[in-house]
Amino acid sequence: MELPASFPLSPKPPKSFTRSELIRSIYERFQRNRGEEEEDGPRLRRHAQAESLIIAVLDEIAGALERGKRVELRGVGVLTVKEKRERQGRNPRTGEALIIDPHRVVRFRVSELLLARLNQPASRSTERQKSDPRQLAFPINVQQEEPADTDARPTPLLFARKGRTGRKATIYEKSE
Repeated sequence: MELPASFPLSPKPPKSFTRSELIRSIYERFQRNRGEEEEDGPRLRRHAQAESLIIAVLDEIAGALERGKRVELRGVGVLTVKEKRERQGRNPRTGEALIIDPHRVVRFRVSELLLARLNQPASRSTERQKSDPRQLAFPINVQQEEPADTDARPTPLLFARKGRTGRKATIYEKSE
């Protein structure tokens, strides 16, 4: 099944991943092909279905943010609304002092799992692997060597908390 003729194809790749690129990607991944088995989710018959799906998801996210809710996308990050109070600012061209009205802004805090995925060694990130979304909820695996027999056995752990990406901690367990 081909993309509709009305769907624009760009001669050079875009610098950013836009909504239309997301729609195209979802459509290509879930389009209905004859002879294929239903294996990884619903099948989309038309490009318009993919567009409706993406618009609905983005609309729900925007609606939740308007209501002041926190939007948590596991493995990607967290979107929150922050209230900014009135403050004094300055016009950069004229230097004139002015009052900036109170307003709300959206803040995005990226997931430690996404950061770890982005900062993998180049050899692993160049070859695209199919990932199971359920794996994003589990900690990052760290190879451990067996320590010599001692009273305390150090176990290296990888922190997955804010500000501690990639740092190792050692927890000592007493053997009885």
